[in-house]
Amino acid sequence: MKILVLTSRYTANRDIIDEDFGRQTRLFAALKKFNHNIDFLCADYRKFEDKKKTLHGINVIIKPFGIFHFLNFLNNLNNQLKNKKYDFLISASDPLWGIIGYIFAKKHKVKFIYDLHDNYETYDAYKIPFFGFIDNFVIRNADIITAVSYSLKNKIKNLRNKDVFVIQNGADTKLFKPMNQLSCRKSLNLPKNAKIVAYAGSIQRLQGIDLLIDVIQDLRKEIKDLILVIAGRFYRNEAKYIDLKKEGIIYIGSLTQDKVVKLINAADVVVVPNPANDFTNYCFPYKVVEYMACNTPIVATDVGDVGILLKNFKGSLCKENDKKDMMDKIKIQLSKRKINYRAKLKNSWHNIAKDLDRILQK
Repeated sequence: MKILVLTSRYTANRDIIDEDFGRQTRLFAALKKFNHNIDFLCADYRKFEDKKKTLHGINVIIKPFGIFHFLNFLNNLNNQLKNKKYDFLISASDPLWGIIGYIFAKKHKVKFIYDLHDNYETYDAYKIPFFGFIDNFVIRNADIITAVSYSLKNKIKNLRNKDVFVIQNGADTKLFKPMNQLSCRKSLNLPKNAKIVAYAGSIQRLQGIDLLIDVIQDLRKEIKDLILVIAGRFYRNEAKYIDLKKEGIIYIGSLTQDKVVKLINAADVVVVPNPANDFTNYCFPYKVVEYMACNTPIVATDVGDVGILLKNFKGSLCKENDKKDMMDKIKIQLSKRKINYRAKLKNSWHNIAKDLDRILQK
């Protein structure tokens, strides 16, 4: 089948194309192996680049997007659909693409799939008057909805129940795998003998990094050689509110995926500290399945679909917004070595793409 994916070039503070990162590139690279012809049309609202490249055999068309490029971008989308005769148009990464994609899919009589990979009500676009009303119309009338989590599917059930499929996030299980802890610490210049708790991801209060810092500060009163290692990028202006220079914290910046694997394996415990809010209740953190693929002991708050993944692993789940419970679970997990999460992990990108392929075939 011929598929056009309409998406932003950037998601989660990352360049999905140049960094080969995230749901879009990984999911559709895996889907292509099921004999689909896939093109990307990526909106570039930062660098405003106009270029083409190939990624995992996918033809990537990058076009500038903004006030002065809006009409030209729509014209490019129109011509792409007109010339290539696609079977599916899939809008991903932002509700704006959902609305634009729906309009042009109907114009060209192409099946339209709206990929909800977050609760889009938390996005800036929803601040535009009547935007939410229009987005809900698209959700109700798209040919297919794919939702990143069961909690998100449940959230939109008042809008529609038919042809809504859960397509969760995954991990590259060939890249994310157990490795020797000592060699990983050496590679990242981390203390050889310390007790290391690690976090890799977006640095913002919305995802509980402030709670995790408080927990580690308290735990260090009991465990003197405990340190918190953080990797990732600050979201917008969050650096004003989050102090990573406190004693016992090592901030190693944003890492490439191969180094994220090493950080996870260098740690004694890895954490997903999400509090319960309108974003985290419906998202599906990449880091959960990446952590699981490495078999490093996990402590994650029981928010959204995380509980489904970790419910069978005693000590891996803690209550949201509960510092004491998180502290207790970290202490429990520090006493363990590796936990065989991989044995229960079904979230490889290959398996997830297989599910999406079945949906397309039907």
